Amino acid sequence: MDGLRHALIRDDRGTVTAEFAVVLPTVMVVALLLLSSARAVMVSMNCQEAARVAAREMVIASDGDANPSDVVARIAGPRATVRITEQRDQITVITRCPVGPGPLGVLPVAVEGEAVGLRYG
Repeated sequence: MDGLRHALIRDDRGTVTAEFAVVLPTVMVVALLLLSSARAVMVSMNCQEAARVAAREMVIASDGDANPSDVVARIAGPRATVRITEQRDQITVITRCPVGPGPLGVLPVAVEGEAVGLRYG
């Protein structure tokens, strides 16, 4: 009887496998969220940069030859959209860039960048 109790208490084979099976999905979800967050930050930075460059180009090409859609597509990707508002000497460029669906719906589907340019003259 004493040997059976000792065998039951000391037999811990398989516990590492069980612990690993419990922890692995959590580690995978955290890793996926970190990678998706990094992607959202990168897309947001590109979207803001595209808005800034498009606003700058609109200010420099005051004769109307600027095509901000080409600039935004080159920097933020072909699926990015551009909205331009002009008021007297102020140009506002708003870009919207898709991020894609994140895991568990936590991350935004799209991000926006906005830049304002002033024309002097």
